[in-house]
Amino acid sequence: MKTTYLLLTIWAASLLISCKESPDPDVETLYINGQDREKERADAISKLYEHYMNGKRDRSAYEVVAKGNARFVINYVPGLALLTLSGDPGSGWSNQFKDVDEGTLQKLIRQKLTFNDIDDIGSAESKYDSVLTLNRPLYDVKTNSSAGR
Repeated sequence: MKTTYLLLTIWAASLLISCKESPDPDVETLYINGQDREKERADAISKLYEHYMNGKRDRSAYEVVAKGNARFVINYVPGLALLTLSGDPGSGWSNQFKDVDEGTLQKLIRQKLTFNDIDDIGSAESKYDSVLTLNRPLYDVKTNSSAGR
């Protein structure tokens, strides 16, 4: 009886461990623990740009994943010139923009656009529709977050 219980416990533990997805090595992810929602979302684009510029630039995607109160994902795929956002990871991607390069990211930073400003593009309330071009349908980008899974 003890042997059966021990084997069942080991099997259950190994099942739980094997269900956890491994991070995609082709995606360079910066995890932040954002406690101040507004500040982290205001700094999202500059953090993504820094993360990309300070990296080796040998990955297909670069992203910032904010956990805690900030809860967002901003993902940049330079090879496809795509910028993809999720304001509620786990619910999928909210917006995706095409023709985004380093210059575009620098322009967004200079204009002091926040994550929320960009995520609102395409909505009736947006004042920034001319800044970026929406990509529809959304292309499924690689990510280490729960936004695209």
